[in-house]
Amino acid sequence: MLFEALPEISEKELEHFFQIMLTKYGEDFRGYAPASLKRRLGTVLKRYGLPNMQTLNQRLLTQPEYYERFISEITVSTTELFRDPSAWVALKNQLVPLFASFPQVHIWHVGCSTGEEVLSVAILLQEMGLYDRTQIYATDIDRSALEQAQKATYPLRHRELYEKNLKAVLPNVPFSKYAWEEQGNLVFSPSLLRGVRFLRHNVVTESTFGKFEIILCRNLLIYLTPSLQDQVVTKLIRALQAGGIFMIGTKESLFWCQAAQQLIPLNEVERIYQKKP
Repeated sequence: MLFEALPEISEKELEHFFQIMLTKYGEDFRGYAPASLKRRLGTVLKRYGLPNMQTLNQRLLTQPEYYERFISEITVSTTELFRDPSAWVALKNQLVPLFASFPQVHIWHVGCSTGEEVLSVAILLQEMGLYDRTQIYATDIDRSALEQAQKATYPLRHRELYEKNLKAVLPNVPFSKYAWEEQGNLVFSPSLLRGVRFLRHNVVTESTFGKFEIILCRNLLIYLTPSLQDQVVTKLIRALQAGGIFMIGTKESLFWCQAAQQLIPLNEVERIYQKKP
């Protein structure tokens, strides 16, 4: 099968895009991996039948109402319940030993997308008996993704995969305990979000907003240049309490990050680290 090539984007057009996003909307895309960003921009051009990047830049410059839709198109929202189950098993094994004596646990889920992994954390905490002592902050740059996350409602076609992932992490927990079919959708129990606060936040351009015992930043760093990875990780580790857990995606690395020297691996394979005392 042959795939149609995406439109080419020149460095000049990309630089103009950076300038518009930074000056008009306060969003800094300069540190995003160029190849990945160009591919996503090309996909947007093709999807909307725009002839070139110049047209998209002009639309962003003159039609502010288009901005939110564009952000939803350009950000990557690939996620699922208990994505990479073995990583969640590894996290489960750390939760009770580290936090059983804490009066309250603060969690920051960076780049939460449409919320499936927020639900994963909530289910895990509920089953570990830690939920009622936990406050979860779930943030993302994409407002529409956050709105879906708050509804905790997803296409029914995901049920088989999500049920399989849950069984791999919590084999004795029935899927029906937390999710069910409703009006042709897969709906998760609203009780799972009772301790979750959703916020629009750009971890690249905005400062952190508290201290946390657990920070999850899964599958975000992979889209950033090495220098921006270093900046973001430095910022997040500063927001992490001593002895707290820092978790990234299984395909990501902290190789570029000087601040990672403040971490010790709890599970290097599953990318789970602890901040040194």
